[in-house]
Amino acid sequence: MDSFFDTSVVIHYGSFSKLTNTILTKKCYEYISNKNGKFLLGYYVEDEIKNRIKKRRIIFQEALNKIIDSSYEFTKSKYFNELKERDRGSVKKLYEKYKNIPHKKVKETFADDQSNFEIKIERFLKFSVDERIIKIEEIKGELVSILKDNGYSHADSLVLTSALQAQENKKIFLFIAADKDFDPNGYKFLQGDSRIKNMKFPQLKNFIYE
Repeated sequence: MDSFFDTSVVIHYGSFSKLTNTILTKKCYEYISNKNGKFLLGYYVEDEIKNRIKKRRIIFQEALNKIIDSSYEFTKSKYFNELKERDRGSVKKLYEKYKNIPHKKVKETFADDQSNFEIKIERFLKFSVDERIIKIEEIKGELVSILKDNGYSHADSLVLTSALQAQENKKIFLFIAADKDFDPNGYKFLQGDSRIKNMKFPQLKNFIYE
């Protein structure tokens, strides 16, 4: 069966390393590495992946700044303040984890991890993706609104709308996620919405719930 990816799976795949060796990242890494069927990617998802690469660099750099200089204040940093709350938490966790390690060694560790992350993502985009589908300007606003009415965030609604539009003229494929917001119960409830109940839905496979 073919697979349409949510951003979360690709990021976990790229993150799998000595620094981030969790059950979830391992599942995502193995799923993509042991490719089965075609891999489908929405243009919006690809855009999100590239933005995530940039944010990840900022997360490492902000943590490193404070490791080098303990008087460095995150809240006075433009880059830190532009991060989402979850990413700010990641910065603080990295700082706490590495604050007592020589900063030159930390810098090398962060650089190696980011380099490996970007290499894996680049390989995925270049060699694993078989078909890029649903350009951002083609995403249907009315469908995005329906998904938002069902409790999905704007970003998740754009991803899922892309998947639903892609599914219209294809055999049922898997919608692959590793995000708690795409929970099976909520996904099943969505399919009962009278406005879209006649649409074809991909089969949800969410590694968080497996």
